[in-house]
Amino acid sequence: MSEQAALAPVWPETGAVSATAPSSRLGAVLGVVVLLLGVAAALLVGLLIRIGPGGELRDAFGGGDGTAEAKAGDCVAELPMIAGMEAKPADDARVVGCGSAEAAYSVVGRVQDASAARNRSASACEPYFRPGDDGYLLYRVGDGDGYVLCLVRGANGR
Repeated sequence: MSEQAALAPVWPETGAVSATAPSSRLGAVLGVVVLLLGVAAALLVGLLIRIGPGGELRDAFGGGDGTAEAKAGDCVAELPMIAGMEAKPADDARVVGCGSAEAAYSVVGRVQDASAARNRSASACEPYFRPGDDGYLLYRVGDGDGYVLCLVRGANGR
């Protein structure tokens, strides 16, 4: 009477290891390549979000707010022309030397208040403006912070 084997190997012993090893290495290499491409794509998307539409490359590396360090006595280059109470984006606002031909406004006050910046509150600058001043607000709102610059027309301030 002949007996049959009760168990048989799932993979034949000859060629089993060599048949699966190259595809395993190829899968690992492809996995690493896909991971690296995913990281590169995430970095690129983050960079594009940081730059924003119409932004300059310098904005992506922390140089986007040209008035972040502005204080009373500084001067700001020309801003978009406004009439009445309208507001316009001034993303390219920057501090310039007061003796520069580019100087168009003087900073007479700075209010470090995110709420005032979000609300575009002119009352925040009332202590800095004098009667007859041609006053303007430049406000910036960031992640949890913000400020208002109180500006008067002219590089000499008043």
